Amino acid sequence: MAKVLTKQQKTKIREAIFKKADSFGYSSNGRIDNGRFMDELVEDSEIGGVLKQYMSKERVRTYIKDSELNAYAKKKVNDTLDGIAPTETIEQVYGVTAMIIQSCTGKNVRVSVSRSVDGRIFVVSGGTVLKWETALRKALELIAKQPGLTVDGKTPSICLNLVSTTSDLTAADKNHITNALKAVGVQAVFRDI
Repeated sequence: MAKVLTKQQKTKIREAIFKKADSFGYSSNGRIDNGRFMDELVEDSEIGGVLKQYMSKERVRTYIKDSELNAYAKKKVNDTLDGIAPTETIEQVYGVTAMIIQSCTGKNVRVSVSRSVDGRIFVVSGGTVLKWETALRKALELIAKQPGLTVDGKTPSICLNLVSTTSDLTAADKNHITNALKAVGVQAVFRDI
């Protein structure tokens, strides 16, 4: 009979990986450094050493990368997006004070609708730089589902909070995304983890 990791062991391993990832700065390093970090986790006695008792060495690396470090990265993105009030984004980008009138937060969804004191409507959507199109689509879907957001034929202003998950994002990458979004009247703010 094959040995199976208990829930308690998984939790302990996850906590150890998250702690080491924080110390290492996993979210702000490039692919090469993160690959070396994964190698260290595979060789670590309290992480890879325990996992090797339940799976092959090749599967240990895959488990660490696809299960634990993926969960770590998602948590960091969600924590970053949760730490930014949509009204702060509106004030930063548009220079107006607004109040949230609707918020949709769920798995990989961060979309809010706000109204400024002068009656303008704003939709702020959050996501990763890599999937900026998804953040835009979520904002557009919300506007399409709720025709009441269009006032006097004017659609809401849209702004995307985009979180960079690596250090590989260049100024040229930001420029490319910003210019693409400006072509359709959408603003973008880049956030670091």
